[in-house]
Amino acid sequence: MIEHYIPVNDDEWAYACKIFDMKHVKKGTMIHYAGDVFSDIWFIKSGLARSYFSDMNGKDNTWQLYFRGKSKHGLNHFMDDSVSFSEKKGSMLNFEILEDSVFYVASLEAINKFISQEKKWERLARIWIHDTYYSATYKRVLSLMSETAAERYERLLDEYPLILDQVKSYHIASYLGVAPQTLSKLKNESR
Repeated sequence: MIEHYIPVNDDEWAYACKIFDMKHVKKGTMIHYAGDVFSDIWFIKSGLARSYFSDMNGKDNTWQLYFRGKSKHGLNHFMDDSVSFSEKKGSMLNFEILEDSVFYVASLEAINKFISQEKKWERLARIWIHDTYYSATYKRVLSLMSETAAERYERLLDEYPLILDQVKSYHIASYLGVAPQTLSKLKNESR
């Protein structure tokens, strides 16, 4: 994935890999709670996770789903809250593991130090921040504000064609901002 954007030799790979630790995490584990500063980045190797927030009525709303699978964006491969980290404020998000998963984890502080040491890594970070995070978040927020539930559903299937096979319906419904019954109706209408 990285070599799609920048060339990396064996020594650079070895140095980069030292920053990350592999973590095996069991289904049901909460790796981060809202209110705490999020200080790591989690790159998903296998499994499934989500980030969510609770609204003023106590209802959980899925912000993002994280899994390795076919997608138009790499957004769902990285689990972090860099806003919380950079502002040194508690995150608004909870992070939950939905099935046994394996991650490569590094502190955002170590990543920032690593990126600042080499121009090519800075370039990669800028590309990912804009093309992956900013662009995808921008589209997601506008989609939630301007598209119908059916349009959001079709966008989701276009961006993540296999998501219905990987993620439980109630998490998808929450991600789309619809009731589970509405999602069921959308599924039936698109067949």
